[in-house]
Amino acid sequence: MKRLEPEDPMALVGVGLERGPDDEALAEMAWCFVEEYARIGWSGERILRLFRNPFYRGPHQILRRKGEDFVRSLIEIVDQKRAQVRSRDGR
Repeated sequence: MKRLEPEDPMALVGVGLERGPDDEALAEMAWCFVEEYARIGWSGERILRLFRNPFYRGPHQILRRKGEDFVRSLIEIVDQKRAQVRSRDGR
């Protein structure tokens, strides 16, 4: 195993912020989470369970701040897009 070097560009670095993300940033993050898990094949219900689980801090924070209806609406939009692609591709 390679020793950690002070100038290693691949080293994990934590950064503290003075305040949390605003509503616009949370909405963008939510889109990213929903799309990412939809692309790997997760169902809408499974994605919603991810947001409900406090272990997943980012998605869970979004659910707490923006509400379950917001998350469900994103999942619905992504599911509709997924269905359009499948029908277009004949799947």
